[in-house]
Amino acid sequence: MNISRRGFLKAGALTAAGLAGGLPAQASQAEPPSAPLQGTLRPTSFGPVQGRENGTGGGLAWYGVPYGAAPSGSLRWQPPQDPAPWSDPLDCTAPAPMALQCCNGMAAGTEDCLKLDVYAPDGAAGLPVVVYFHGGGNRTGSPEELPGGSLSARAECVLVSVGYRLGLLGFNSLPALQNGPDSTGNYALLDAAKAFDWVQENIAPFGGDPANVTAMGFSAGGRDVLAMLASPYFAGRFQRAVSLSGGLTMADPDASARQTAAAFAPLAVEDGLFSDPTAAADWLLTNGEDVTRWLYDLDPARVCLLMADGGGIRMSSFPHLFADGVLLPENGLDAPLSCPVPLLLVTGTTEFSLFNPLTTTVQTNGLSAADTAAARDFATAYGSELYRIFNGGAAAASLSSRSAAPVWVCEIAYGGADSASPIRAMGLGSYHGISLPLLSGENNLPGFVSLSSPGFVALSDRFTAAFRSFIRTGTPDGAGVDWQPWTAASPRALVLDAGNSADSAAFTLQDTPSDCGVVLDRLDADNSVPDSTKELVIRQILNGRIFSAELDARYQNPSLWV
Repeated sequence: MNISRRGFLKAGALTAAGLAGGLPAQASQAEPPSAPLQGTLRPTSFGPVQGRENGTGGGLAWYGVPYGAAPSGSLRWQPPQDPAPWSDPLDCTAPAPMALQCCNGMAAGTEDCLKLDVYAPDGAAGLPVVVYFHGGGNRTGSPEELPGGSLSARAECVLVSVGYRLGLLGFNSLPALQNGPDSTGNYALLDAAKAFDWVQENIAPFGGDPANVTAMGFSAGGRDVLAMLASPYFAGRFQRAVSLSGGLTMADPDASARQTAAAFAPLAVEDGLFSDPTAAADWLLTNGEDVTRWLYDLDPARVCLLMADGGGIRMSSFPHLFADGVLLPENGLDAPLSCPVPLLLVTGTTEFSLFNPLTTTVQTNGLSAADTAAARDFATAYGSELYRIFNGGAAAASLSSRSAAPVWVCEIAYGGADSASPIRAMGLGSYHGISLPLLSGENNLPGFVSLSSPGFVALSDRFTAAFRSFIRTGTPDGAGVDWQPWTAASPRALVLDAGNSADSAAFTLQDTPSDCGVVLDRLDADNSVPDSTKELVIRQILNGRIFSAELDARYQNPSLWV
């Protein structure tokens, strides 16, 4: 059904309050079949879709299935609407174009991005459903990030991988785009809610159980999933959650609007509306119809290039997940959870390695080659510790204090410095994203690291088995280890590692911290690098990151916000 922004948000509020009888009312064209369906042609409430065999474990795949109309033109910064229905089978045998985003400094993709991929075993019926949100900082990425066919076969589930609006098309808190007290700039989260509604209405003919849905995301997608736990508009839309390398982040909408206005201001100058970017930014912070018209008339390719690069994992470089009191509560990191569901948090032990500046960037500060290498190693070590805590123990402490639902923490040590199989190429270690090949069995960095040893394969099998258990019961299988939910009294994480042989794959338990104080104390006392190198790491490399609030406070780093 097509509904207004007010109607969409009101439906979510009613759902959260238990007044809507569950999920918003859905059409009935795709009623659950009386028997498992075979073959690649399946019905949806908007029309039939033709998929294909994916060659993985006898599974099937449907790519680019529309769950919403193209959010372009007058629908650009609006809640998602239904796609136009169709009668002939829609060809869903090849991946759809990715959402509009910046690639190598150029615009690529399409605004017509409200599409999803479905992977399922042929003849499946009543399987658990995993709804996946890709990473990329909410600025880049695609649903093909996770090999869905492999995971569907290994975990015996139906996997739905969601495309959603990215960048300033997906998150934008400028006042001119907010037209009422129930307005929100979290458009990508509105897309996510629409995708869950599609799953509720349509997943049974694909072999999924609409009453057993797990929300899962990686990196920014993982942070989006954790934000959903706090949102009343996601209550009842899923029964479990998995966050892979995603901690708790929300942004102040007013500060975000100032940052966003500064990003748009050069376009207003280019268009001759102002000669001064400061005056343009001030204008963009008003809610006049002239601002609204100009924003909607912009070429979306120009919009997607704004805030597209630089800043790494810094909220100030692209504000999103606004705690606007509408979709996300104003006290979002403190409020009781609206979606108290069992949660699995997964993190690597060397999460910062892929975000550490390149040698050439560090050397611009005048460091020698030796000091540059030392600075990067120092930043990787301490940045990874802070990021690991942010993704794991800190998130568990916050969420478990606001909900009675259990929270499990898992740390992937494979590849780290102390691992039985350290990954030394490019200093990757247990890198940001190693959870994806562990789940799927397919290497996502084949040009840099081999993940084919018998030990890794065995570890992957055990991890996927734990995941398979979690999406069915809400409790992960510890494979003989007494893995219990994280609590303040027993802050234990399951740690994964393996050597080369299959019998070396190991699940062990160890305490995991929930605050960064001990790490920062160790950083204070660390004299392994010159003071100038330590200062560079603290002030320019680790500052302002999504995980560095305690570091910035201790060392009084300047704010990166406008």
